[in-house]
Amino acid sequence: MKRRAVALFLALTILVVPASAIFAANDYVIDEVVIEPKDPILATVVAFGPGLLVHGWGQFYSENYKMGLLFTGIEILSIGAMTFGYIQNTNPEMLRIYGGNLDEVRRGGALVFAFGIAMFLGTWLADIVLAGPAAEQYNKEHNLEFRLQQESYAPSLMYSYKF
Repeated sequence: MKRRAVALFLALTILVVPASAIFAANDYVIDEVVIEPKDPILATVVAFGPGLLVHGWGQFYSENYKMGLLFTGIEILSIGAMTFGYIQNTNPEMLRIYGGNLDEVRRGGALVFAFGIAMFLGTWLADIVLAGPAAEQYNKEHNLEFRLQQESYAPSLMYSYKF
């Protein structure tokens, strides 16, 4: 008898708890997300400053995550290429798998290092150039219009002259 009571209690608990969670979720209203327009100038500044350390920062600000992750991934690959080129240029004996003399290995290391620098600078500049249009595209997709505020809280001088 006790086993049946415990089994019945467990069965009811297993059935009632998920059902109560489903019905309780309908009682709450989820707040709407406030979408604000993105400033194209701020997106470019963010891409320029912090974007030097993490490429794609301007794209992340504009909520263009695919392009931001692409720039960040290429940055990581370029840092790897620069590291490999530096090691190949400074320790050519360690990477003499290509054959040939040490000068050719060093020249190859310098080329790999230069390619890494070109990729690094290229993705950073691409982020700077594309951050503003990405913010404008975000505003267009969400039917938002970015306007600078006309109010200024900076101290100013005013002089009125009467004739």
